[in-house]
Amino acid sequence: MSLADRLVLKPDFKVRVASESLRSAAEQIEVAFPGIEKRAPEDVPDILRKVGRAHTCGDWKGVSSGDVGIAVYEHIRGEIQIPQDLRLFLDQEIRATTNPTLMDAMCRGYLVSWLRHEPKTRILSNLLIQKSSILPTRWKTLFAKCPEFLDFVDGAEKVALRMIDAPSPYQWLKASGLPAPHDAGFMREAHVEFLRHSQPPKSEKAVEKLLNWVTPSHQPMSFESWVAQTVEKVLSPWISEDCPEGLREFNLKRLVDRFGDPRTDKPAFWSMVGQEYKRILLKWLARKSMEAIFEIVTRAEGGSEQGHQWAKRKRFWMGVYDQGRIDEAWVALGSKAVPHARDLYARTGDPSYMSFGKQSTRNDTCLLIMRIGSKTIVEGSHSFRVHVFPTSTRTTPELYLGNYDLADILLPVGHHDARMHDTAGNWMGWVQRRVLR
Repeated sequence: MSLADRLVLKPDFKVRVASESLRSAAEQIEVAFPGIEKRAPEDVPDILRKVGRAHTCGDWKGVSSGDVGIAVYEHIRGEIQIPQDLRLFLDQEIRATTNPTLMDAMCRGYLVSWLRHEPKTRILSNLLIQKSSILPTRWKTLFAKCPEFLDFVDGAEKVALRMIDAPSPYQWLKASGLPAPHDAGFMREAHVEFLRHSQPPKSEKAVEKLLNWVTPSHQPMSFESWVAQTVEKVLSPWISEDCPEGLREFNLKRLVDRFGDPRTDKPAFWSMVGQEYKRILLKWLARKSMEAIFEIVTRAEGGSEQGHQWAKRKRFWMGVYDQGRIDEAWVALGSKAVPHARDLYARTGDPSYMSFGKQSTRNDTCLLIMRIGSKTIVEGSHSFRVHVFPTSTRTTPELYLGNYDLADILLPVGHHDARMHDTAGNWMGWVQRRVLR
């Protein structure tokens, strides 16, 4: 019997909930934030010091079983320095305890610190098996339904295979009794194995299963590296082949809705996605930006002569995109075009119409900035000449800026890196020779 079993420690604070609405609210909090420690992280060092002093002095007044449980959990987790004598004491408690609070801490600590073939993992697994009949109900249920969790060698891979078989891995794990399916340790390794064993996601159903696993409904969003790995898995089939149009649109909407536009949103998260995968997404977004600016300018120019010329530019540049040549694209709108963009967004809900920078020098000129290999091409509406960068006289315009000044872009008339859009269409041959060969 452990000290926590023998001593009368201050009980954990509990309240008898008389109100059904209060009980329901407490349950909803537990569902929304499963497995979250009930004390703030900044309190943990103070609790460890309190338990350490109590052990040294032999005076346990003011110490609760919850305090000792936190010490046990942190000791197993192994991320905080704990004095040697306190660690030895906690090891004794772990071996001897029948206290539900301490056993709960043992179970949580075991999973969060799980490492394949690690001696500590093996010892904890064997202890939990020995105590299986007296574990708290939650853990007894989980280990009975999924004994793979107590396999210190292949447990994570085995659970991952069961996740693949489940229609909803997150809901299956929750229903099995796991409090925090996205926790570190065992479940982080299970996540890696789940991605490794999953078939390439070439259907909407397969993509939705992956994304619902990392972003389940009614749960806080995570933007950690393991989520970025899932984005890579979604995009991985399309590194070497073209994604069908319907699935491409589905993937693009799901990824941008959940994680933002990689060109302008959440740079810390998108920096964790490998370049070969992000390139796919940038190329898909380039198409959307190109389609958006051609629609916006067509509306803005109506049936004018400039509108007819713009239609030719649309056919040419979309043809270049369909050849696989355009890697990235971004839009800068003149102020007269912005209301048309907002109207199209209001009608369609397509965020592409609101993903743009602004060009403030000429209110009627819109720019399409494209990257083709090592070259940047700036196309524009009205009388704007097509420009090719880099040049020796202007800095190459950056993509994805919020504001552009034409003075920084325009090359002098007659410059060999800019070409007027002649009615005969000779400018297209010029672009082919300068950029596409």
